Amino acid sequence: MDYVELHARSACSFLRGASHPEALVARAAELGIGTLAVCDRDGVYGSARVHARARENGVRAIVGAELTLDDGSVLPVLVETREGYRNLCQLITRAKLREPQGKRPTPNAQRPTPNAQGT
Repeated sequence: MDYVELHARSACSFLRGASHPEALVARAAELGIGTLAVCDRDGVYGSARVHARARENGVRAIVGAELTLDDGSVLPVLVETREGYRNLCQLITRAKLREPQGKRPTPNAQRPTPNAQGT
């Protein structure tokens, strides 16, 4: 069974990750890690760069996000399908629109999310 990194953070996750998305994929390929999930904080900021480089290096990329919930806890969410990506982006967008400018977006942990399919 191969090792799969399911919770890497890129430099796109401000003050959380130090490696550029391209460097994460290159290192994963170098170490023989066939699958890499990048979960940036409260967004999918590095996912496009990860996917582009992953194809070039033969690494399977999984899109994800590390969501900060209302109670301050953190929930990593991974995308399984295109519908899941769309639903994750909608969830993040709603959280950002709900919060005042400059405040961290927080999806509500108590309110069930109707569109969690694909995540």
